[in-house]
Amino acid sequence: MDGKNKTGLTLDRLFYQTLIRSPEKRVIYKSETKTYEKLYEDVLQLSQGLSEKYHSGTRMAVLDWNTIPYLQLLFAIPCSGNVIHPVNMRLPPEELIKTVRAAGDRVLFFSKEFQPIAKKIQELGLIRSEDIYLLDGSDTYSPYSDLFKPRVDRSFNIDENTTASVLFTSGTTGTPKEIIYSHRKITMAIWSILTLLSAYPGNSRMNSNDVIFSLIPNYHLWSWGTPYVATMIGADYVMDGKFDMASTIEAINRNRVTWMSMVPTMLYGLLSSPSSTLKGLKVMVGGSPIPSGLINAATAKGVELTSIYGFSDGLIAGIGSVMEDEQELGKRNVLSTGGMIPAPFSEYQVKRASEGELGEIHFRSPWLPERYENEKEKSAESFTADGWFRTGDAGALINGRVQVSDRIKDLIKSGAEFIPSAVLESAISDIPEVESVAVIGIPDSRWGERPVAYIKTRSNQKLDESRVRNYLMTMVDAGKMQKWWIPDKFVTIEAMPMTGTGKIDKKALRQISGRN
Repeated sequence: MDGKNKTGLTLDRLFYQTLIRSPEKRVIYKSETKTYEKLYEDVLQLSQGLSEKYHSGTRMAVLDWNTIPYLQLLFAIPCSGNVIHPVNMRLPPEELIKTVRAAGDRVLFFSKEFQPIAKKIQELGLIRSEDIYLLDGSDTYSPYSDLFKPRVDRSFNIDENTTASVLFTSGTTGTPKEIIYSHRKITMAIWSILTLLSAYPGNSRMNSNDVIFSLIPNYHLWSWGTPYVATMIGADYVMDGKFDMASTIEAINRNRVTWMSMVPTMLYGLLSSPSSTLKGLKVMVGGSPIPSGLINAATAKGVELTSIYGFSDGLIAGIGSVMEDEQELGKRNVLSTGGMIPAPFSEYQVKRASEGELGEIHFRSPWLPERYENEKEKSAESFTADGWFRTGDAGALINGRVQVSDRIKDLIKSGAEFIPSAVLESAISDIPEVESVAVIGIPDSRWGERPVAYIKTRSNQKLDESRVRNYLMTMVDAGKMQKWWIPDKFVTIEAMPMTGTGKIDKKALRQISGRN
């Protein structure tokens, strides 16, 4: 590496040892492959074009599934001195566009599937048409390949404290909140993940000989940091675009994948497929608790499991471990998904509001943000003055491991994606016959949790379930919620249980649901 690059913790440095030791290792998208050497050349040229056209610090949104162009942008945008915003395409369109507006994005990269959203963003005047680029072709908008420019200097001159990426929380407690991460914070988190996956005993450990395949979309913590991790150690890295069961199994077999990351519902689907041969596969699972039935199914197929604990607000916090010298796969899978080794450089506290209550896990680390951007009140609720993040998770610290028992806040986690009950309650309460409504999550063997709505109608009024479903579908059609958010059941209740402070008692509703 020549040039004047500062020797800080910057994303370009993830390439350096790989280019020396294993430049021939590959990144793979379906039938397309590139070596890390060619990927680095792409990053050099794309970052040069971005630097020439846009002022440093420009926010740039990317709307795509995991592909090679997206991988190029994950490096090229930050290495050009600009800021990448991986857009959460699973948000309802209205909420998605709000994040683009809140981020102050001035450039958009997208694939054809998302053209209607790109067009809407342009029509709203958020991003000019000349700053919108198509990743897989050209028509109304310019192809992103127009931005590739020759570059003489083969390294970068970036300060490690330069902002590299903006992310948004999943919006589980209202509007998604903006978080910014510098090169230094991201690189330290990646370093920590690799340490957890190599220095401590446990399942699903990783090394440079692995063939890595992440099913997590890039909008979610850059696919849990997996493309950055693979680049740093020089491991073959597989991508397959939008998740499809048959295509995923084909990609696993074709590329002889050895290590994967995914959420429980994806693992459930893979294990249920008669065409999958998964024996010996190492899998890291996160996003929601792992049911015992899923652990048993993985064990039966010879799949090795570990868990990851983290959040958009703080990146990596821990990874599952096996301290005991246990040879039996089933027991190791239980251990390695039941508690986490804390990330290096991190600290934990368990705080109790009062005696007898569940303790809330507080976390801090060198990569933890100081606040939510432009959210003073929300920041004060979640980040303490001395640098701790209130995770909203109940748990304990036992023998150096973090045990997470439940979410403290009232959220529904279905298939590792959050369903904001407040949005559903607000919509249902708009129906004239409804006096009060509460939406809770109930256990589901496949999805982890599914929502059920309890409704108290106004005096002498009846309400058909079909009417509620039809109304919620109008909200889906308007882009205000996702179809899969709609509750599985609607239960009419004569009297809504209330707490002493006059709030609906959801704990009591869960007990009622359990009895029924």
